[in-house]
Amino acid sequence: MKRIQAISLDLDDTLWAIWPVIDRAEAVLHQHICETFPLIGQNHDAQDLRRLRNDVHQSRPDLSHDLTELRRVSFERLLSQYGYDPQASHDLVGRFLELRHDVTLYPDVVPALSALSKRFAVVAVSNGNADVSRLGIGSYFRGQISASTAGVKKPDRRIFHMACELLKTDPAHVLHVGDHPLEDVIGAQQAGLRAVWVNRNGDDWAHDEIPHAEVHDLAQLVEVLAGVNR
Repeated sequence: MKRIQAISLDLDDTLWAIWPVIDRAEAVLHQHICETFPLIGQNHDAQDLRRLRNDVHQSRPDLSHDLTELRRVSFERLLSQYGYDPQASHDLVGRFLELRHDVTLYPDVVPALSALSKRFAVVAVSNGNADVSRLGIGSYFRGQISASTAGVKKPDRRIFHMACELLKTDPAHVLHVGDHPLEDVIGAQQAGLRAVWVNRNGDDWAHDEIPHAEVHDLAQLVEVLAGVNR
């Protein structure tokens, strides 16, 4: 992987485990809903919040790239169903986003970001709605591209090209790093970038197109890139 000049980096399940965060956020938000909108709390448990969001995802494919709006619309529908002000959906999604940013970074993340950002320009590229500036790690990034702002989600090559434009670097000299075989690795490679698979769980690779490298965490990524461009 010679001539790497910049890095695009996935967030969820690459820098932290996302589903414990979502589980906790939905549970805490459900408690707030029970207290503020008791009719909803009496008829729906915390798991319903995710099912309702998934229902919106199925019925509104035009919002598939915008997880925040999917959540808000699901809250709006729920509020309307039980006779509450649908405008309260904005407060609910704001509360959800606050909880969604209560993440626990993997222990290798901050040391690796510190090392990588000293040698490469780094941008975040995510299908999710995390904002690195709200997580205390924003200083390591030159910027971020989310699916909601891009209008498309990974593996669409356009989101990767937007990251390259932000980095002012040709795709051939950008390395994308992420955990998802299709959305991160194959998507990036088909967009002309190099790609590293972050395989924290020791999974088997199940696709014909293989990553340029595989690492078990970001500390190993730093080791892999140690000799690049030296």
